[in-house]
Amino acid sequence: MVKDKKHHSSLTLPDEKSPTGEAYRALRTSILRVTQDKSIKVILITSANHYEGKTTTAINLALAMSDVPRFRMLLLDSDLRYPTIHSRLGFMQSPGLTEILEGNVDLDSGMINTEKENLKVVTSGNLSSYPAELLESERFKDLIQVLRSRFDLILVDSPPVIPYSDASVLSSRVDGVLLVVQSGKTRREDIQQVYATLRDNQATVLGVVLNRQKHFVPGRIYKRQLFGYSHKVITLVHSIFLISKDSQNIFCKFFSHIYERMSRVTRIVKRK
Repeated sequence: MVKDKKHHSSLTLPDEKSPTGEAYRALRTSILRVTQDKSIKVILITSANHYEGKTTTAINLALAMSDVPRFRMLLLDSDLRYPTIHSRLGFMQSPGLTEILEGNVDLDSGMINTEKENLKVVTSGNLSSYPAELLESERFKDLIQVLRSRFDLILVDSPPVIPYSDASVLSSRVDGVLLVVQSGKTRREDIQQVYATLRDNQATVLGVVLNRQKHFVPGRIYKRQLFGYSHKVITLVHSIFLISKDSQNIFCKFFSHIYERMSRVTRIVKRK
């Protein structure tokens, strides 16, 4: 039986008129476009390193997607290293993914109903001493297949790519990867390393979220529809359609362009 969770104040997006809320809704629009043909139902959300905003992005995107009428949404915490979805949303950590994969509970017993009718959550469960092996198991592969039949979209939060092998393992189990990059922190070399790792695992990089960009974005850039902006979040809402999954060269050139743009904006702001 699916567990019920009563109202929790964290299950809300920023105000719909705020730039942050608008950025996540713009990202939702891009995700809805890319999932229209039903071939993409499971999306991994990851980052190069810790503390770059992947879990925040996963939670807020799940909340935004759950506002779509009759759209069945699941948020799955597969970060079995340092999981935080349960604490941010006010849920118990266990039972969750670990217990499901170890056969201690069935799927419904490890799944949480939220106050949002369209949104369910599977927390990480208790930490395992062999997380990568659990995520690489046939049981996890079978679980994803079952979830495909029950939901329109599954967002999978994972550990970062560079410190752990988990995200690389997961990238081969999902339909696409959304990479979260923190402005001013994520290094270009790390992005290149992440893309090379994902490419070696034959993963499809769907797009990028540029997070925590606090500088003003000129209207001429916004009008080109490269950015949805806010004081905390800038979402590359159309990068889903701009990044080639087959070419690291295109990917790296794209980011060189983005870094150059933002560096110019930073210089302008500092001069002011």
